[in-house]
Amino acid sequence: MRHTMKLLGLQARRIPALNIASRGRHSGTLISAHRNNPLLLRIATALDQKTPVVQVLDQWREQGNQVEPSDLRCIIKKLQDSHRFSHALQISEWMSSHPVYTLFPEDIASRVQLIETVLGLKEAEKFLESIPESMKDYTVYTTLLTLYTRSEDTLHKAEPVFEKMRELGFLLKPSPYNLILSLYSPLRNKEKVNELLIEMEENNVEPDDLTANHALLVYAAVSDIKAMEKFLRSNPGVKLEWGTCIDMAKAYLKSGSTEKALAMLHRTELLVDSSSRKPAYEALMRAYGDVGEREDVYRIWELHKSAGSSNEGYQAVISSLLTIGDMEGAEVIYREWELGGLPFDARIPNTLISGYNVKGMERRPIK
Repeated sequence: MRHTMKLLGLQARRIPALNIASRGRHSGTLISAHRNNPLLLRIATALDQKTPVVQVLDQWREQGNQVEPSDLRCIIKKLQDSHRFSHALQISEWMSSHPVYTLFPEDIASRVQLIETVLGLKEAEKFLESIPESMKDYTVYTTLLTLYTRSEDTLHKAEPVFEKMRELGFLLKPSPYNLILSLYSPLRNKEKVNELLIEMEENNVEPDDLTANHALLVYAAVSDIKAMEKFLRSNPGVKLEWGTCIDMAKAYLKSGSTEKALAMLHRTELLVDSSSRKPAYEALMRAYGDVGEREDVYRIWELHKSAGSSNEGYQAVISSLLTIGDMEGAEVIYREWELGGLPFDARIPNTLISGYNVKGMERRPIK
């Protein structure tokens, strides 16, 4: 443990202390000062005065006060929650540089996250290289996998980490599988998805909602209706996202199953909440237009308007009506848009012009 502390202390000194103007600065709110936590109160005051937080900790100890590790972890968490990542990193470094504190893998994982946020992925990797394998548990590897699965560009790094977790017996929860699935899903890699689902079954790891949505998005993207329906039968209780249902409806329509496509679109409507109304309704209008359901397009359009007008909504409904062949309806909606007072958006008249071209009609005067 002393060797570990020495490594962490060296790493802390290697990374320079950061001020509020550093890369980690965010416009988060100050942490709330609690009367029953004088150290937290003092740190909150120091942040307001732009005083280095480590100076506050040093003064606190010099005055004979104890700095409990639980307090430090709490403060780090509160600073992270208020987007004070550079300050949280400073406290994490301070904690590592004092041998009196026993660090746990959770502290290492938190430090990795903070370094990546403030200094970048390469610095986080360098820090992790200095940590003994004995300190790298499930939490640390999951944190690293999370960082690598944020972009397809780091897939080549994510896969070895996932394999290492497999070797160490850490693949006993859905989380690591979901992280690697989040990379394979946009790539439409059905083979990899199937391999992971089989492995989860062999390891008695139940797919959760996130697993289900990743898998179904891939099956829908490659129009594998059998795999899609088999998964749904095997996992009847999963909660689907509205976007997943839209893609599944498109897969049904592409395969010629119009009734199943409509049933999935109706299921989609039940999943729309207040935070997703506009994008969901826009996707639904386009999907109903593809199916040829004129009344449903108008019905969803009324729901969209009740959520507030937007150029994206007008473009979606006009495009959907043109897909169905309702040119007159599209023109009525277009005139409504002209008089609605929304900012001009060239996509909307261009959408109508494209409709005229497809129908071989003479272009009418438009804005």
